[in-house]
Amino acid sequence: MVCYYTNWAQYRPSPMKFFPEDVDVSLCSHIIYAFSRIENEKKLDLFEWNDDKMYARIMDLKKVNPKLMILLAVGGWKHESGTTSPFSIMVNNDVNRGKFVKSVVKLLRNYKFDGFDLDWEFPGGRGNSPAKDKQMFTVLVKELSVAFEKDALESGKPALLLTAAVASAYDVVDAGYEAKELSKYLHLLHIMAYDLHGTWDKVTGHHAALKYDGGKSPKRKEYTVEYAVEHWIKKGFPPSKITLGLATYGRSFYLEDEDDHGLSADIDISKKDDLAPKGAFTREAGLLAYYEICSMGLTVIQNNKAGAPYGYKKTVWVSYDDAISLTNKSQLIKDKKLAGAMFWALDMDDFNGKQCGQGRYPLLSAVKTALGGKVKTENLITEETRSGEIVIPKPMYNGKCYAVGLWKGYPGMDIWLQVNVNENLIDVTSTCKHKHKHEFKKRPKTKSTPE
Repeated sequence: MVCYYTNWAQYRPSPMKFFPEDVDVSLCSHIIYAFSRIENEKKLDLFEWNDDKMYARIMDLKKVNPKLMILLAVGGWKHESGTTSPFSIMVNNDVNRGKFVKSVVKLLRNYKFDGFDLDWEFPGGRGNSPAKDKQMFTVLVKELSVAFEKDALESGKPALLLTAAVASAYDVVDAGYEAKELSKYLHLLHIMAYDLHGTWDKVTGHHAALKYDGGKSPKRKEYTVEYAVEHWIKKGFPPSKITLGLATYGRSFYLEDEDDHGLSADIDISKKDDLAPKGAFTREAGLLAYYEICSMGLTVIQNNKAGAPYGYKKTVWVSYDDAISLTNKSQLIKDKKLAGAMFWALDMDDFNGKQCGQGRYPLLSAVKTALGGKVKTENLITEETRSGEIVIPKPMYNGKCYAVGLWKGYPGMDIWLQVNVNENLIDVTSTCKHKHKHEFKKRPKTKSTPE
């Protein structure tokens, strides 16, 4: 599993500040540190004031898991939010592009990264990148690949990995990427299969629906996780090099009418700059971390058409993923023979287990289990680890349970129970293999029913 670490989560209010030491190194095969930036149109540079110190701390994770691969990402949504794309300026100047490639190799080796991740959002898109950037992105990827191979030969070190985070919307994909050519040079391609719907649609829609949910907003049938994966494969990118991007956050809306709370319900556009709720910790309108969603007391609908849940409370409406929907997406990964899963991002799962009552990292753990991996929640790095002594905290209880009654046979429910079993969480009867039968109590004003 590929997991993004964000360098701004350190600024969140306690207890949800996130640092390298909060990473459970048993859950991820690759960590991607987000983000670095393009400086002066020709140089890779650090972004945050303390990135150099954070780089050292993230590298310390290898003391617990020596097999861990750690990459550095450049770009991101905000990096490309100006009138002109920094990527576009750089790639369209041969001299600057050459200087950038050299600076990438130098920085990665200086800080001991294992590879580089390109997050240009998006070539040929957003009105700040011309159509020819579709080809220029390929040129950049090829030149980085050649430079990485040359560096490996000269240094005797393993070649640096080269990956890219890419769009999932088919029209953005068609405008921005030469799939077959990119597959020659990229080790992995991460499909960002989320943010497919938001307040820009004017009606509610699941931002990461597995399948078509029956809604009526534009491109609803094509803007799904399943369609995105199939489209990239049809374009010529091999599935064995694709990771499916999964979100640990949801997209929120304000409803125009609290009694109209289904999919394609009208949202309240009168709020203008305040179209969606903010979380107490993430503090960004329209985005809520899973650990914020789970404690909101929402009425939850498991929508079978979308293959993912949404919830509402009065005029607040949220689409998100839970352990059940992510287990179903894990099946898609296996069915399509993809390389694995990618998570955006570590810090928005309930990483410390303090908000949801489902244990640490409930979402990542569910996918790890569904893909056949073992979850070892004791694999944490600590201050003692960095000084040479490994301290292993006592693991949390994780009952081996299976569904009975109403939920028996429901897709993903057995795995959900194994990962998240917790009293007062959901109205369901389950049986634990080494314990007596439990009937879990219903959280007040909350329901979870198939639709």
